[in-house]
Amino acid sequence: MSLPLNVQYLLIAAVPVIFLLVAVMRFGWGVAKAAPLGMGIAFLLAVTVFRASPLAMLYEMGKGAWNASTILLVIWPAVFSYELSCESKGFRAIANGIQSLTRHELLQILILGWVFPSFLQGITGFGVAVAVGAPLLLSIGVSPLYSIVIVLLCHCWGATFGTLALAWDALIAQAQMTASQNAYAALLAAGMIWIFNLICVVYCCWLYGKGEAIKEGLPIILLLSLVMGGGELLLAPINATVACFLPSTAALAVIILISRTKRYRSEWSAKNSPIMCIRNIVEDSTADMGFHQAFLPYYALTAITVVCLLVPPVKAVLGQWKICFSFPETITGFGFLTSAEASFSPMAPLTYAGTFLLLSVGLSFLYYRKKRFIATSDLVPVWKRTAQKCMPSTIAILSLITMSKFMSSSGMIYVLSRGIVSILGKFYVIVSPFLGMLGAFISSSNMSSNILFGSFQSTAAELLDINPAVTVALQTVGGVLGDAFAPGCLIMGISTTGFSGGDEKILKRIIPICVICAVIFGAFSYLVLV
Repeated sequence: MSLPLNVQYLLIAAVPVIFLLVAVMRFGWGVAKAAPLGMGIAFLLAVTVFRASPLAMLYEMGKGAWNASTILLVIWPAVFSYELSCESKGFRAIANGIQSLTRHELLQILILGWVFPSFLQGITGFGVAVAVGAPLLLSIGVSPLYSIVIVLLCHCWGATFGTLALAWDALIAQAQMTASQNAYAALLAAGMIWIFNLICVVYCCWLYGKGEAIKEGLPIILLLSLVMGGGELLLAPINATVACFLPSTAALAVIILISRTKRYRSEWSAKNSPIMCIRNIVEDSTADMGFHQAFLPYYALTAITVVCLLVPPVKAVLGQWKICFSFPETITGFGFLTSAEASFSPMAPLTYAGTFLLLSVGLSFLYYRKKRFIATSDLVPVWKRTAQKCMPSTIAILSLITMSKFMSSSGMIYVLSRGIVSILGKFYVIVSPFLGMLGAFISSSNMSSNILFGSFQSTAAELLDINPAVTVALQTVGGVLGDAFAPGCLIMGISTTGFSGGDEKILKRIIPICVICAVIFGAFSYLVLV
């Protein structure tokens, strides 16, 4: 008995994904509402049509819960850290500090719209960079529309290796490639992401002051792009966890040093810039907290991450303790085999991103409480806001990962891959990034897109007899492109700036550049790498 590979089974295997698309895009359901139903549909189809046993699906639920927990243990501390900074008025102090560095308007825009959001994306993700960056741009006179556009385009390069590589870890967990393939995929992805980021920043300079602004900003842009994109390219195959965080931290230090030079301390602005609505903002000087005090959580996180991950003896000792689970082999009524896992997705708690975040948050809270920037009672509203923001993500991630496990273990992913590959052949590589883009758009998360389609992309590559690193890299690059206009991030920008001019005004300035880049990356991969 073998798994049927016909049109009927292809269409049935696509039902959970089609349901998600229709529910989110046609009926406007949130992913947190649609994903549990999609998971239930996948379970029913796996058991009734693809002849998987309920016990096997129970094992897959266990795998999904474990994978989800390792992700959620980063999300909750990351958002809590952000809320703690808001409660202690740390972000107002950061904004004041950066604005006092330079009177060069373009440099202010690059700091608040590109470098600082990139730094936040390296740590937090989940729309935090947009929620913080857009109002900061608004505070220096950028119009609400372009505050959102600039941050959306300039932060999304960190959607793969940002949040301490959460999206990347989710992708390689689904793709199940060899270590060398993982490294090659990371290298390819980082290279394409670097190019996209450079294009986005140059485009934003053009929006600000066209050729005049590009000429003025190009030396800084090239230098910072080399630090961020080049740093990520260097680190991603070696240590993905810090591949975005460390370069973006370095870029923040570099641009602060640049702002102290005579040229960039002087006043400069593009004449009649269409993106500026107010100039000469009077800064709020009421914040008691200093810039470096506000930056304490990030200083602490940087120090802890560097010591624990980049000092080999320390990393070796801390990495010895690992938590993992074992799962038995399962087989469907059609003979589709899921191999046994003796050590499924091992996690080292002492070298884990969530642990680093918790430590940095704890140290920062103790300091802020001592300095009376915050009281113990303030933790209640901080926790409530954190839970309110994280609960939808928790439901969506748990459901999406489990749905992916159901589809993979029952053979649905295999049937889908075989069907699409048989139709497109190796031309599939050209459209591969659009799958990642679509996943990020419907789920508002590159990580969720990687969870949903990571296994699909690697299976398709194996069926085409090409290196799965290529399609896996295109998957997450597509997710980066989709993250630039994902509804969740869009809502973050709109809600924090008060923009009411219509979503389409934002999208028409972002989607064309993302689609063009997707075509270029897909065609390049087909012509050069395949």
